[in-house]
Amino acid sequence: MVWSAGVAAAEHLRRLSDAVVAAQRPIRILKAINWGQRVHEQFFKAGACELPRPEYPPLGFDPGEKARELRALSRRMRGHNPVEKLLRDKCAEYLTIVRMLEARATRRFYELSRQIYGEPRQRFPDHAVDNLAIARLWAARPRARAEEPCIPAEEAAEQVARICAPYLGGKVTVAVRSRLTANAASGATKISLKKGVLFTPRQVKALAHHEGLWHVLTSKNGFAQPVLTVLGVGLPRHVESQEGGGVVAEFLSGNITDERYIELGERTICVDMAARGADYLEVYRYLQSRFAPQRAAQLCERVFRGGVLTGGAPFTKDAAYQRGYCRTFNFLRAALEQRDVDLVRAFLCGKMSVDQAEQVRDLTEEGIVAGPVHLPAWFDDLDRLHAMVTHSVTMNRFSLPVIHRYYARRKVGRADPQDPGGWPGG
Repeated sequence: MVWSAGVAAAEHLRRLSDAVVAAQRPIRILKAINWGQRVHEQFFKAGACELPRPEYPPLGFDPGEKARELRALSRRMRGHNPVEKLLRDKCAEYLTIVRMLEARATRRFYELSRQIYGEPRQRFPDHAVDNLAIARLWAARPRARAEEPCIPAEEAAEQVARICAPYLGGKVTVAVRSRLTANAASGATKISLKKGVLFTPRQVKALAHHEGLWHVLTSKNGFAQPVLTVLGVGLPRHVESQEGGGVVAEFLSGNITDERYIELGERTICVDMAARGADYLEVYRYLQSRFAPQRAAQLCERVFRGGVLTGGAPFTKDAAYQRGYCRTFNFLRAALEQRDVDLVRAFLCGKMSVDQAEQVRDLTEEGIVAGPVHLPAWFDDLDRLHAMVTHSVTMNRFSLPVIHRYYARRKVGRADPQDPGGWPGG
């Protein structure tokens, strides 16, 4: 639905959007739940056989006061237009996040995490596919050939900055920090790499496309909006598409490996294990059979940070990656198959769910949303992007199990080229 807004209405919406951006500023989810390096040091010092003992820092805001501020802000959004509804929904989402952070280290944290990020066994809304089944498929892929990590974080930071600079107008900072759970993280204009980590050349390029030319790029496009500045921090339920879109950027730029898919799959499997009662030590032992001990502990922290280490209540964000990846890629190929490049451009205007792209396109036509200032590297060559979609929709015509059976029969000498049933299309 297209909604028409005049200048006065646009100014009113801009004030409301700016107020939402200001209200969320002290709410930093990962900063509030990440563990310090000493937690892992003590864990290994004790022989990796005792539950870690994380201590969480102060939130930096009073949860009760922040909740009242968000409710009061929501009450200012009295209009029934689509923009104010989006802003009200965003206030409600931040209110849930505040309650989740207030409930760190309790089961309530997990229950609220599920509301925000979903859970491993959640089915896709646009297809009857089980998210956990995709995670298991990824985790079962053949491991990539060994690529030697040889690039220190400091050098990797310089390379990431060089890759991102032409696409972001040179306005991106890449720093090295010691207190990170992941090997890399990003904010609105800054990318951080974990101190002491060595990266492969492919990982450096993947980080540039994921963190810089997706997360930072969509933030910058959002904050450049004339009215809906909240696109800089994300519309409601944007996390799934934002995280999945980052992995899609790795794929479209040619910088992903099965090793990456394996890790993403294992992370979701571990969230499911913890949700079904496994404690930190059980999940750690599972991961240690697949990764080096330090990496296993790091991945295990991702599952249990903010939650309950004795099991049953993990942090569920990592379960959103398969759903986000599949839905974002399918959104892109559906739009391009319909020759609707403008819908893809609308999706690049800021941080949003794929489900909101059509509405954002309507708001672009009304002048409430401006087109993207920055475009990702994979959008440079539309002919190549269309060709990838053509490849994808072509291969959809074939059943891989049927093809497997065909070659299995050939292997034992029973395939008959004259028998239609012996061929993949039969």
